[in-house]
Amino acid sequence: MKMTITAIDIITWVFVFLFGSAIGSFLNVVIYRTPLGQSIISEPSHCFSCGNRLKWYDMFPIFSWLILRGKCRFCGARISPRYMVMEALCAVSYLGAYLVYGFSWEFAVACILFAVLIVLSGIDIDHFEIPYWCSITVAVLGIAAFFIPWGTSLSAPWHERLISLGVVAVMFVILVLVGGMGGGDLQLMLGASLLLGFRVFPALFIGIVLGAIYGIVKKIRDHKAEIELTEKIRKLATEWYQEQLDRDVGYVLAGHDDVIVGTITGGKPDIEWEFLDENAWKGLPDKSALSRVIREQITTEREGAFRITIKEDQITKVKYSRRMVFGPFLSIGIAAAFLFGSQIVGWYMGLIFPNA
Repeated sequence: MKMTITAIDIITWVFVFLFGSAIGSFLNVVIYRTPLGQSIISEPSHCFSCGNRLKWYDMFPIFSWLILRGKCRFCGARISPRYMVMEALCAVSYLGAYLVYGFSWEFAVACILFAVLIVLSGIDIDHFEIPYWCSITVAVLGIAAFFIPWGTSLSAPWHERLISLGVVAVMFVILVLVGGMGGGDLQLMLGASLLLGFRVFPALFIGIVLGAIYGIVKKIRDHKAEIELTEKIRKLATEWYQEQLDRDVGYVLAGHDDVIVGTITGGKPDIEWEFLDENAWKGLPDKSALSRVIREQITTEREGAFRITIKEDQITKVKYSRRMVFGPFLSIGIAAAFLFGSQIVGWYMGLIFPNA
């Protein structure tokens, strides 16, 4: 059957797109300011370089960035294309939700959900954390959806939501324990389970596959840098440990071994001394000396983690790895499942039970 597109359809699509881009512009403010504890309302938009307040005609989503060619009107400083990308992403996602659901309950929930997913993705990329309020908002949407009138795609029964919640909880607890994902990822997918029901499984599959592909590419790209930093940490730790041996105190006893764990968060290295097994050491090591030299010498990395393994009188292994984010990939999976999850589940069940 041939689809007829009317002028009203085109006007509606343009309206939804512009509405989404405007929301995306506001989400850029939320992504930048909330982690810094700044107000998202009272402080006017301004150039981060010169501080000049932006004119109203410089704040049209997408188009202002294109017209200004990605530069500040006042000082000519470069404006990251990310702002335009976020606005376009929100606009396209809203338009996609409308094309799938029209003006409906599902579209209203999609607008809130997609906004939250964009915000948490941006914050996760910048700060390697998913805000609690984002995961809670997704869960609240799931609980609220249960009270939306039956006959919509949001009306999954409670048993379906609870089964999904339990399965996802077990899967993600395992992934968190083995170091594959963080606690924020777990909270996000638990909230998504309450909203999507069985559709959370294609969301999880899409997110993990995309994240794995990105992780492999990132590992290959970062391999050389990780090796160089591993050797630098090994050198600093070896010099420090030799000082402990020379003092005849603060070293690992014969027949014992221990691990020093450190992280780099926001460009600031830190050693988590609370994980040290003090019973394996002869006296306490000079913790402040190693912490100080690591902070002074490791200044180029933004996010990562390292482990220094010590056995008796020598450092036997040092391993450094950069962190990666999963929030954006899980968000893509959740969005795709919200729009097309029922079709994906139906297609998969048809493969398993072709005669059903």
